[in-house]
Amino acid sequence: MQITAIEPLANKSEQVNLFVDGHHLLTVSALVVERLGLAVGQELSAEQLTRLQREAALQQALDRALNYLSFRPRSRQEVHQYLRRRGTAPDLIEAVLARLTELKLVDDRAFATFWVESRERFHPEGAQALRSELRARGVAPEIAAEVVSQERDEERALRAGRKKVQALLRGKAAKNYDAFRNQLGAFLLRRGFSYETAKRVVRQLWHESRAGAADADPADEPME
Repeated sequence: MQITAIEPLANKSEQVNLFVDGHHLLTVSALVVERLGLAVGQELSAEQLTRLQREAALQQALDRALNYLSFRPRSRQEVHQYLRRRGTAPDLIEAVLARLTELKLVDDRAFATFWVESRERFHPEGAQALRSELRARGVAPEIAAEVVSQERDEERALRAGRKKVQALLRGKAAKNYDAFRNQLGAFLLRRGFSYETAKRVVRQLWHESRAGAADADPADEPME
């Protein structure tokens, strides 16, 4: 078998069509052609052809994984499941994950840190909920426990609660402590905060919302 042509794709400069004995063999990444030192006129043995096909499949899987990672960091399990859904062979998945780990593009501790920071910024949740989300994405329990600090739960709850209070103050909960407590407390519990944390935060945010209010009524204050 002889390579008779290597032609770049018009719309994908990183891909080339490889022809053997005048017939199209496969479309492959130019990186594979370069890595294997392929050239027009070169004879290919059956062994070399097998290696070429594997390298082409491996590069395709790696390119898919890199594209998947371009949107946001992913856990090792997320990348594994994505490639499996795309029909990638198990041995190729492991090879891709090994390469991505070597390049530090897949790192469950770094992913967990990203996930927690993102949640704290846009969607604050309790430590229990955060750890559950990380475990669902394949992060080891010890890494999840290390990254998620239980001590910061009240800070996270206050951040989540203050966002919710803006909506509550437009309704009847603005002047009624029971309505305020029930709605904000339920919201915080759904976010994975403990009952005690939710209770403390509800009281603090109620006092903040009523401080200086012209229509503040002592009867509205919660019993200590």
